[in-house]
Amino acid sequence: MSLLSPPVSCDPAADGPRLSWGAMVGAACLPAVASYLAVVVVLALLAAASGAEGSAAGLARAGAVGWLAAHHVPVSIDGAPLGVLPLLPTLLLGALVARGAAGVAVRSGIHRVADAGRVAGTIAGTHGVLGAVLALAATPPTVTADPAQSALGCALVAGVAASLGLAQPCGLLPAALRQAPGWMRPGLLAGLWGLGVLLTAGLATVLLALVVSAPEVVQMSGSDAGSVVGLTVLSVGYLPNAAIAGLSWLAGPGLSIGALSVSPVEVHAGGVPAVPLLAALPQGPGQPWWGIALAVPLLIGAAVGRRCAAAGRDAPQRLRVLGVAAAVAALGSAVLGALAGGRLGAAAFDPVDVPAGGLAVAVLAATLLGGAAAVLLSPPDTATESSPSTEPSTPDDTDSNDTDHGVEGCTG
Repeated sequence: MSLLSPPVSCDPAADGPRLSWGAMVGAACLPAVASYLAVVVVLALLAAASGAEGSAAGLARAGAVGWLAAHHVPVSIDGAPLGVLPLLPTLLLGALVARGAAGVAVRSGIHRVADAGRVAGTIAGTHGVLGAVLALAATPPTVTADPAQSALGCALVAGVAASLGLAQPCGLLPAALRQAPGWMRPGLLAGLWGLGVLLTAGLATVLLALVVSAPEVVQMSGSDAGSVVGLTVLSVGYLPNAAIAGLSWLAGPGLSIGALSVSPVEVHAGGVPAVPLLAALPQGPGQPWWGIALAVPLLIGAAVGRRCAAAGRDAPQRLRVLGVAAAVAALGSAVLGALAGGRLGAAAFDPVDVPAGGLAVAVLAATLLGGAAAVLLSPPDTATESSPSTEPSTPDDTDSNDTDHGVEGCTG
């Protein structure tokens, strides 16, 4: 039976709570409006800190641009493309949408996959329509955004965030893995854990480089209070992008900004925008000891392998878990690498590139190599293998299990 097919009459959930379309639209509009107002307030505070005077209409139009940017929609400013957008506002927006969707599920008591699809679809559609409207009618004259791209980008970000918020209340992960082998779930969780550790290592690398380059950070922060506040907020907004770039540097592919390219094995010098966060980029020749950084993804891969070893009874099963984990980490790295870069004008700083394909291959190789070593060196789970269940099932037990299974199939 399809997960989205109408429930049969024996399904008690068929008589359960249903969410009205009005409530779903309200749940979709609330995070959209709240996030737009939050963008306007932040821009107003930055304008006040810099001493700039702006009208309410100007702030509203600038808020439209900021709202689209928070949904990772590329824009053009005076004809110059701006596609490398800060990921921190996107993460905050996603958290707001996810929390709102989860709250709707809890308050309404919905728990079915079909309910989750309706809620997430309504939220995504609302954000998509609002994105297209803002791109068409609400941006300043000097800023343009493609309406179709705006609608798609806003709907995608909101839909993914809402699905994450509904995953636990509506059991989306168990439903998706219902027909999957038993080793798929631990592999998925191990891969997500490994990706989180890799990003943490990338962020730690960036923060360490900023500490070492403290004089350059101060120099790039500007001389007046408005510049310091604005550039600091800008740098904080791009911290998730920097963490992804730091991961790419640790893994080997590195990153590039226009003519500047940096990796653990070589550096091609070039100019960078005067943003304090970019003081972490090395401008001098590469150092021989930088090659040690390549060992970090291997060590993290070994840690992932340890988790995979604990999830399987024998080497073949553990390696299957590891394969899933490595694929998840590589795919996540590719998506993050694609989101971290983009166009930056049409001059010396264009484009900002974190090679998504190279990063995915490097993460896949490091996870498989380090993880395979940990899996093969881990002792077999003799306790699990030596104590299989040998108790025969009685006819009463069999009937009871079959009955329970039927009830579960009816109520699931």
